[in-house]
Parts: sequence; structure tokens; C-alpha cells
Amino acid sequence: MKTRISEMLKLAFKQFQDPYYQGVAAQVAFFFMLSIVPTLILLSQLLGMLHLSLDTFMEYLDIDITPEIITRLQKMLKFESIASTNIVLLLAAIWAASRLQFTLLRVANYTLSDGKDAGTFFNDRIRSILTMILTVVAMVLVVLLLVYGQLVIRFLADKLLIRKALDTAWTYLRWPVAGGLYLLVISLNYYALPRKSNRGTFGEVLPGSIFCAIGMLLVTMIYSYYTERVVTSNVIYGSMASFAALMFWFYFISWVMILGVFVNKVWADTK
Repeated sequence: MKTRISEMLKLAFKQFQDPYYQGVAAQVAFFFMLSIVPTLILLSQLLGMLHLSLDTFMEYLDIDITPEIITRLQKMLKFESIASTNIVLLLAAIWAASRLQFTLLRVANYTLSDGKDAGTFFNDRIRSILTMILTVVAMVLVVLLLVYGQLVIRFLADKLLIRKALDTAWTYLRWPVAGGLYLLVISLNYYALPRKSNRGTFGEVLPGSIFCAIGMLLVTMIYSYYTERVVTSNVIYGSMASFAALMFWFYFISWVMILGVFVNKVWADTK
């Protein structure tokens, strides 16, 4: 395993010398910023159909966002029931929300094909939209599990007369299950985005998915600690400090996503 890890690092470093990767994280971060609000709009519409608030989902996000930005997002994301009058808004939101998937798709195909697969715009755009829809549906399932999971557990417990034991089990299993679903959402993206010619098995994307899932959490925790205790960014950026801090967070998260693709590539190459 030590030999394999050493070889993986060598292959990753060698491919990273390609000038293509020098600015790609900034591109991913830019489209990440443009995609997050349309994605939450889609999520709020689906949750609205299930009589759930987007606040239920926001409670489980561990993201370093300033109170001012959270307030603005909450004002923008108050959902209404889906009707024919807002179908245009939904289509526009789907198109805008898929920008992140589209950029990651291009990066994944380029990386997994050793720079030989540039792809076609139309096919890649359709695939990114389908992957975006799949991602939003998976996020809704996560919310449903967190909200209704305990109710289902209690119903079964009452029937089986073991309510106390199941309540205790759910208390300990709730977050591991949510974490597993979080990993599943990332894995679905890594698996579905590349074209079939570049795609391996679902098991082959797990190393990069685990790296990305853990990396995103670590980056968020470290960057949150850093911005709160070390840096006074308002001295440099003034009123734009909160926006600048958010963009830096997007940038670091984008690097984690890209490196997750690298992990899958070198893992397969050293198989």
C-alpha cells in the first residue's frame, strides 16, 4: 500500500503539471457561486411539495456563511407551491444550477482521458442537467430521512414495544446515516458526470468521493476557524469582506472537488 500511495502521488504530480489545471479551480469556484442559489431554489420547490421548509435543510449545513448572507438567502428562497406560472423560473433554475456539474464534468473527462477528451457542448450540457436533477432529488431524500426518520422509528417501536431502544439507536445513527447519504450524493456525481468511455465502476469512484467528503468538511472547519480567529479581512476588503471570505471558501472547496477526481484517476491507474 505504501508503494501504491507513493506511485499515486507521483502520477498526480505529473498530471498536475498540465497548464490546464492552473486556473480551473477558480472557474469551478465561480460556477459554484452561480449555482448554489438556483440549486437551493430547486430544493425549496421540491420541499414545498412535501410541505417542508428549506430551513429544515439549512439547519444541517455546516457552512461558513455570514449572518447577512444567510438573511439574504432566506428572503430569496421562500418557496411557493409549483404551478404553471413559475415553470419558466424552474427551467431557468435547472439550467443555472447545472453550471457547477458542467464544469466538473469537463474537468473529469479531461483528467480521466489524460487530456484527450474535450467533449461536446450539447451532450455535456444535457448530462450536467440530468446529474443536477439527480443531486437535488438525493438532497431531498436526505432531508426526508432526517425529518421523518425519527417518526418512522417511533411508529415501528410502538408496534414492536421497543420504543426506548429504537429512540436511543436513532440518536446515535442519525448523523452517521446522514453522513453516508452525503457521501452517496458526492459519489453519484463522480460516477454520473464522466462519459461512459471514461467512467469506471461505482466502487472505483469511492476513494475520490471519500477524499472529497472528508476534505470539504475539513476545509470548512479549518477555514471557519481561520477567518474567525486569525484574519480581519474587513481591514482589506471593507464592506466586501463577507463576500470575499465566501469566495475564498468556494475556491478551496473547488480544489477539493478537483483533487477528488485526481484521486479516482491515480487509484485506477495503479490498480
